[in-house]
Amino acid sequence: MIMYASKYGCTEKAAMLLKSRLGEAEVMNLKYAEVPALASYDTVILGSSIYFGKIRKEMALFTSKYQQELLNKRLGLFVCAGMTGEKAEEELKQAYSEVLYNKALAKEILGDEIDPEKISTLDRWILRMVKGKGHEAGAGLSVDKLDKFVLTMSRS
Repeated sequence: MIMYASKYGCTEKAAMLLKSRLGEAEVMNLKYAEVPALASYDTVILGSSIYFGKIRKEMALFTSKYQQELLNKRLGLFVCAGMTGEKAEEELKQAYSEVLYNKALAKEILGDEIDPEKISTLDRWILRMVKGKGHEAGAGLSVDKLDKFVLTMSRS
């Protein structure tokens, strides 16, 4: 099961790309779907976008409520974020609880994409202030990081 929370679609795209590489997997947007019985799944992959260093509220609520069940699963964690380097690694580490982070077999920052047609004026302004003029579109999702994530989940 791949569960995600997305505001502008980048995390959804990443979830679908992971599904296409993993083969048989269900994909669920926490914003719109009712959480299924987790007992039916051996592997759960969680993904969220990051805004101001925080994952989406739907994902934060889900991981808080179901943390104990998730600790009994093969777990993968990813975020879609525009930061790179040490700052990005720290955001990933802070995005999920320490016990979930430590339990996860694969943990990855998959990059970011922003569709200018979907982003609000306020978020566009904030993005420009954080990343600088000309970086509004994001660097894109990393195929290499997607493939590395899938390989790690498949091997473990």
